[in-house]
Amino acid sequence: MTGPVASSASEELVILVIGPSRRRLDDLMATLAAASPDYRLVGRLDRAIDLPRWVDELQPDAIIMDTDSPSRDTLEQVCLMSESSPRPIVMFSQDASDAAMRSAVNAGVACYVVGGLRAERLQPLLHLARVRFEAWQALRDDVLRARLELQEHKLIEQAKRRLMKARGLSEEAAYQALRREAMTQRRRVVDVARQLLEMLR
Repeated sequence: MTGPVASSASEELVILVIGPSRRRLDDLMATLAAASPDYRLVGRLDRAIDLPRWVDELQPDAIIMDTDSPSRDTLEQVCLMSESSPRPIVMFSQDASDAAMRSAVNAGVACYVVGGLRAERLQPLLHLARVRFEAWQALRDDVLRARLELQEHKLIEQAKRRLMKARGLSEEAAYQALRREAMTQRRRVVDVARQLLEMLR
């Protein structure tokens, strides 16, 4: 689910840098280059950005975005990327409004920073963004796993009811029948349950 996140500060980090203008992008790239020799920087101008495509092509470890205020188009791109190829994002903005912060975080920005970037702030901010990103991804994985387990449980329950009705079995006997078939086929019980439900449609 998650994209590559370097585990050591000594490893090279590929950072996608996005700025609203050539001057701002150049300034940001210069600040980042001064902050660490371990950053490999790839700059892009934000012109109704195509963030998911850039991430797929460049495979960055993290993303740094500079904006006056995050536009709806930019946040939509962040949402799309967060669904397909999530990455830690640090966003520098001049917009200190609560609405802008909430919108950015809800879209998938891990660290929203109001004001300019100073070289000495960069590494702690990147570290914070990566820690938050990893925590969010772990939580998301837990939610997806729980949802999958619930769906599988429902399938097994449906298959048991079908067997109970078709063969006059008790609930325990129906489950044991599914389990025996799964062992015979060397498959999971839920796969056998799914197969049975498809056959009895």
